[in-house]
Amino acid sequence: MKYIEAFDKYVKLLEENGFKDAASDILLLIYEIFDLDFSKWTMYKYETIKDISKLETLKEYVEKRLTNMPVQYIVNKAYFCGLPLYVDENVLIPRFDTEVLVEEVLNLGDKNKKILDVCTGSGAIAIALKKLGKFERVDALDISEEALKIAKKNAKALECDINFLKSDMFSSLTSENKYDIIVSNPPYIQSHIVDSLERQVKDFEPRLALDGDIDGMKFYKIIEKNFMNFLSPGGILGLEIGYDEASDIKNLFEDKKVIIKKDLAGLDRVAIVYT
Repeated sequence: MKYIEAFDKYVKLLEENGFKDAASDILLLIYEIFDLDFSKWTMYKYETIKDISKLETLKEYVEKRLTNMPVQYIVNKAYFCGLPLYVDENVLIPRFDTEVLVEEVLNLGDKNKKILDVCTGSGAIAIALKKLGKFERVDALDISEEALKIAKKNAKALECDINFLKSDMFSSLTSENKYDIIVSNPPYIQSHIVDSLERQVKDFEPRLALDGDIDGMKFYKIIEKNFMNFLSPGGILGLEIGYDEASDIKNLFEDKKVIIKKDLAGLDRVAIVYT
Protein backbone atom coordinates (compact mmCIF):
# COMPACT_ATOMS: atom_id res chain seq x y z
CA MET A 1 0.00 0.00 0.00
CA LYS A 2 1.23 3.48 -0.83
CA TYR A 3 1.25 6.29 1.72
CA ILE A 4 -1.38 8.21 -0.24
CA GLU A 5 -3.59 5.12 -0.44
CA ALA A 6 -3.43 4.67 3.33
CA PHE A 7 -4.20 8.36 3.75
CA ASP A 8 -7.24 8.21 1.43
CA LYS A 9 -8.52 5.00 3.02
CA TYR A 10 -8.52 6.27 6.57
CA VAL A 11 -9.69 9.78 5.74
CA LYS A 12 -12.73 8.22 4.09
CA LEU A 13 -13.32 6.02 7.15
CA LEU A 14 -13.23 8.97 9.55
CA GLU A 15 -15.41 11.10 7.30
CA GLU A 16 -17.99 8.32 7.08
CA ASN A 17 -18.09 8.39 10.88
CA GLY A 18 -18.62 12.13 11.10
CA PHE A 19 -15.12 13.42 11.81
CA LYS A 20 -14.94 16.88 10.27
CA ASP A 21 -11.14 17.17 10.50
CA ALA A 22 -10.47 13.72 9.10
CA ALA A 23 -7.73 14.74 6.67
CA SER A 24 -5.67 16.67 9.21
CA ASP A 25 -6.15 13.91 11.81
CA ILE A 26 -4.85 11.19 9.49
CA LEU A 27 -2.00 13.32 8.24
CA LEU A 28 -0.85 14.00 11.79
CA LEU A 29 -0.95 10.29 12.58
CA ILE A 30 1.02 9.44 9.45
CA TYR A 31 3.59 12.14 10.21
CA GLU A 32 4.10 10.78 13.71
CA ILE A 33 4.19 7.07 12.88
CA PHE A 34 6.41 7.31 9.80
CA ASP A 35 8.55 10.22 11.03
CA LEU A 36 7.47 12.51 8.22
CA ASP A 37 6.94 16.24 7.85
CA PHE A 38 5.36 18.27 5.06
CA SER A 39 8.37 18.18 2.78
CA LYS A 40 8.93 14.43 3.25
CA TRP A 41 5.22 13.79 2.74
CA THR A 42 5.22 15.55 -0.61
CA MET A 43 8.30 13.55 -1.64
CA TYR A 44 7.23 10.09 -0.51
CA LYS A 45 3.44 9.98 -0.51
CA TYR A 46 3.25 8.04 -3.79
CA GLU A 47 5.79 5.46 -2.64
CA THR A 48 4.95 2.06 -1.18
CA ILE A 49 5.02 1.63 2.59
CA LYS A 50 7.75 -0.90 3.34
CA ASP A 51 7.34 -1.20 7.10
CA ILE A 52 4.13 -3.20 7.49
CA SER A 53 4.29 -3.00 11.29
CA LYS A 54 3.91 0.78 11.08
CA LEU A 55 0.95 0.35 8.78
CA GLU A 56 -0.61 -1.82 11.48
CA THR A 57 0.14 0.91 14.03
CA LEU A 58 -1.69 3.39 11.82
CA LYS A 59 -4.71 1.09 11.78
CA GLU A 60 -4.64 0.84 15.59
CA TYR A 61 -4.36 4.61 15.96
CA VAL A 62 -7.30 5.20 13.62
CA GLU A 63 -9.38 2.76 15.67
CA LYS A 64 -8.59 4.82 18.76
CA ARG A 65 -9.57 8.00 16.92
CA LEU A 66 -12.90 6.39 16.06
CA THR A 67 -13.62 6.27 19.82
CA ASN A 68 -13.17 10.10 19.79
CA MET A 69 -9.82 9.93 21.56
CA PRO A 70 -7.93 13.13 20.61
CA VAL A 71 -5.01 12.68 18.23
CA GLN A 72 -2.70 14.30 20.81
CA TYR A 73 -3.49 11.58 23.34
CA ILE A 74 -3.10 8.85 20.73
CA VAL A 75 0.45 9.94 19.85
CA ASN A 76 1.17 11.39 23.32
CA LYS A 77 2.33 14.66 21.84
CA ALA A 78 1.09 18.22 21.51
CA TYR A 79 2.85 21.35 20.36
CA PHE A 80 2.71 24.60 22.33
CA CYS A 81 4.60 27.70 21.25
CA GLY A 82 6.47 25.41 18.88
CA LEU A 83 7.62 23.14 21.70
CA PRO A 84 6.80 19.40 21.72
CA LEU A 85 5.09 18.29 24.92
CA TYR A 86 4.13 14.85 26.20
CA VAL A 87 0.41 14.68 27.00
CA ASP A 88 -2.00 12.00 28.12
CA GLU A 89 -5.43 11.89 29.73
CA ASN A 90 -4.08 13.26 33.02
CA VAL A 91 -3.55 16.73 31.55
CA LEU A 92 -5.43 19.18 29.38
CA ILE A 93 -4.25 19.37 25.79
CA PRO A 94 -2.52 22.76 25.33
CA ARG A 95 -4.47 25.09 23.02
CA PHE A 96 -3.14 27.66 20.59
CA ASP A 97 -5.36 30.23 22.33
CA THR A 98 -3.23 29.93 25.46
CA GLU A 99 -0.17 31.05 23.50
CA VAL A 100 -1.66 34.57 23.66
CA LEU A 101 -1.00 34.59 27.41
CA VAL A 102 2.61 33.51 26.90
CA GLU A 103 3.10 36.14 24.21
CA GLU A 104 1.80 38.91 26.47
CA VAL A 105 4.18 37.92 29.27
CA LEU A 106 7.13 37.65 26.88
CA ASN A 107 6.34 41.15 25.63
CA LEU A 108 7.07 42.50 29.10
CA GLY A 109 10.68 41.95 28.15
CA ASP A 110 12.54 41.89 31.48
CA LYS A 111 14.30 38.56 31.98
CA ASN A 112 15.08 39.32 35.61
CA LYS A 113 11.62 38.26 36.65
CA LYS A 114 10.32 35.59 38.98
CA ILE A 115 7.23 33.89 37.61
CA LEU A 116 4.57 31.65 39.16
CA ASP A 117 2.29 29.44 37.05
CA VAL A 118 -0.84 28.32 38.91
CA CYS A 119 -2.68 25.23 37.57
CA THR A 120 0.29 24.26 35.40
CA GLY A 121 -1.09 20.96 34.05
CA SER A 122 1.35 19.68 31.41
CA GLY A 123 3.67 22.56 32.29
CA ALA A 124 3.03 24.20 28.92
CA ILE A 125 2.92 27.84 30.05
CA ALA A 126 5.76 27.55 32.56
CA ILE A 127 8.01 25.71 30.11
CA ALA A 128 7.30 28.11 27.25
CA LEU A 129 8.08 31.10 29.45
CA LYS A 130 11.30 29.58 30.78
CA LYS A 131 12.45 28.32 27.39
CA LEU A 132 11.52 31.34 25.30
CA GLY A 133 11.76 34.12 27.88
CA LYS A 134 14.73 32.82 29.87
CA PHE A 135 13.27 34.32 33.03
CA GLU A 136 15.33 34.21 36.22
CA ARG A 137 13.02 31.79 38.04
CA VAL A 138 9.83 29.96 37.15
CA ASP A 139 7.77 28.04 39.73
CA ALA A 140 4.68 26.01 38.84
CA LEU A 141 1.83 24.61 40.92
CA ASP A 142 -0.80 21.94 40.40
CA ILE A 143 -3.06 19.90 42.65
CA SER A 144 -2.68 16.77 40.50
CA GLU A 145 0.29 14.53 41.24
CA GLU A 146 -0.11 12.86 37.84
CA ALA A 147 -0.11 16.21 36.05
CA LEU A 148 3.05 17.24 37.89
CA LYS A 149 4.80 14.04 36.79
CA ILE A 150 4.03 14.95 33.18
CA ALA A 151 5.08 18.58 33.66
CA LYS A 152 8.40 17.45 35.15
CA LYS A 153 8.88 15.01 32.27
CA ASN A 154 8.32 17.80 29.75
CA ALA A 155 10.61 20.23 31.56
CA LYS A 156 13.39 17.64 31.68
CA ALA A 157 13.00 16.79 27.98
CA LEU A 158 13.24 20.47 27.06
CA GLU A 159 16.04 21.18 29.54
CA CYS A 160 14.06 23.71 31.56
CA ASP A 161 14.92 24.39 35.19
CA ILE A 162 11.49 24.84 36.76
CA ASN A 163 10.42 24.32 40.36
CA PHE A 164 7.24 22.24 40.47
CA LEU A 165 5.16 22.00 43.62
CA LYS A 166 2.00 20.08 44.47
CA SER A 167 -0.45 22.66 45.72
CA ASP A 168 -4.19 23.32 45.85
CA MET A 169 -3.94 26.74 44.22
CA PHE A 170 -1.72 28.82 46.57
CA SER A 171 -2.06 26.58 49.64
CA SER A 172 1.53 25.27 49.67
CA LEU A 173 3.16 28.71 49.36
CA THR A 174 4.34 30.86 52.24
CA SER A 175 4.45 34.62 52.60
CA GLU A 176 8.13 34.45 51.65
CA ASN A 177 7.23 33.40 48.12
CA LYS A 178 7.09 36.57 46.02
CA TYR A 179 6.77 36.82 42.25
CA ASP A 180 6.92 39.58 39.68
CA ILE A 181 4.38 37.86 37.46
CA ILE A 182 1.71 35.29 38.28
CA VAL A 183 0.04 33.48 35.39
CA SER A 184 -2.78 30.97 35.31
CA ASN A 185 -5.01 29.10 32.92
CA PRO A 186 -7.44 27.74 35.51
CA PRO A 187 -10.56 25.65 34.87
CA TYR A 188 -13.14 28.18 33.69
CA ILE A 189 -15.92 26.34 31.86
CA GLN A 190 -19.30 26.36 33.57
CA SER A 191 -20.20 22.94 34.97
CA HIS A 192 -23.33 22.45 32.87
CA ILE A 193 -21.47 23.37 29.70
CA VAL A 194 -18.72 20.78 30.28
CA ASP A 195 -21.29 18.03 29.74
CA SER A 196 -22.25 19.49 26.36
CA LEU A 197 -18.71 19.74 24.97
CA GLU A 198 -17.47 17.58 22.10
CA ARG A 199 -16.93 13.95 23.08
CA GLN A 200 -13.21 14.18 22.45
CA VAL A 201 -13.09 16.82 25.18
CA LYS A 202 -15.65 15.75 27.76
CA ASP A 203 -14.90 12.01 27.52
CA PHE A 204 -11.11 12.22 27.53
CA GLU A 205 -9.72 15.44 28.95
CA PRO A 206 -9.63 15.70 32.77
CA ARG A 207 -12.75 17.37 34.13
CA LEU A 208 -10.56 18.72 36.93
CA ALA A 209 -8.86 20.93 34.35
CA LEU A 210 -12.10 22.07 32.68
CA ASP A 211 -14.80 22.63 35.30
CA GLY A 212 -14.92 26.11 36.79
CA ASP A 213 -18.06 25.40 38.86
CA ILE A 214 -21.56 26.70 38.25
CA ASP A 215 -20.51 30.15 37.00
CA GLY A 216 -17.04 29.27 35.69
CA MET A 217 -15.51 31.74 38.15
CA LYS A 218 -14.56 29.52 41.11
CA PHE A 219 -10.81 29.57 40.55
CA TYR A 220 -10.66 33.21 39.48
CA LYS A 221 -12.26 34.08 42.81
CA ILE A 222 -9.61 32.08 44.66
CA ILE A 223 -6.89 33.82 42.66
CA GLU A 224 -8.36 37.27 43.31
CA LYS A 225 -8.52 36.57 47.03
CA ASN A 226 -4.92 35.37 47.31
CA PHE A 227 -2.66 36.57 44.51
CA MET A 228 -1.60 39.86 46.13
CA ASN A 229 -0.07 37.88 49.01
CA PHE A 230 2.49 36.43 46.60
CA LEU A 231 3.02 39.30 44.18
CA SER A 232 5.92 41.70 44.47
CA PRO A 233 5.14 45.45 44.47
CA GLY A 234 4.13 46.51 40.98
CA GLY A 235 3.67 42.90 39.94
CA ILE A 236 1.34 41.67 37.21
CA LEU A 237 -1.26 38.92 37.00
CA GLY A 238 -1.98 37.24 33.67
CA LEU A 239 -5.03 35.02 33.19
CA GLU A 240 -6.51 33.02 30.36
CA ILE A 241 -10.27 33.60 30.38
CA GLY A 242 -13.34 32.30 28.62
CA TYR A 243 -14.50 34.29 25.58
CA ASP A 244 -17.56 35.51 27.51
CA GLU A 245 -15.94 36.20 30.88
CA ALA A 246 -14.22 39.57 30.35
CA SER A 247 -16.87 41.62 32.14
CA ASP A 248 -16.99 39.21 35.08
CA ILE A 249 -13.21 39.36 35.38
CA LYS A 250 -13.23 43.16 35.30
CA ASN A 251 -15.90 43.22 38.00
CA LEU A 252 -13.95 40.72 40.12
CA PHE A 253 -10.78 42.84 39.93
CA GLU A 254 -12.70 46.11 40.09
CA ASP A 255 -10.02 47.92 42.09
CA LYS A 256 -7.30 47.02 39.57
CA LYS A 257 -6.48 48.02 36.00
CA VAL A 258 -7.52 45.12 33.74
CA ILE A 259 -6.58 44.93 30.07
CA ILE A 260 -8.31 42.32 27.91
CA LYS A 261 -6.42 40.76 24.99
CA LYS A 262 -8.01 38.84 22.13
CA ASP A 263 -6.99 35.58 20.50
CA LEU A 264 -6.48 34.99 16.77
CA ALA A 265 -10.22 34.45 16.33
CA GLY A 266 -10.91 37.91 17.75
CA LEU A 267 -12.37 36.54 20.99
CA ASP A 268 -11.54 37.79 24.49
CA ARG A 269 -8.91 35.35 25.78
CA VAL A 270 -6.45 36.95 28.21
CA ALA A 271 -6.78 39.36 31.11
CA ILE A 272 -3.72 41.29 32.28
CA VAL A 273 -4.23 42.68 35.77
CA TYR A 274 -1.95 45.55 36.78
CA THR A 275 -1.39 46.33 40.44
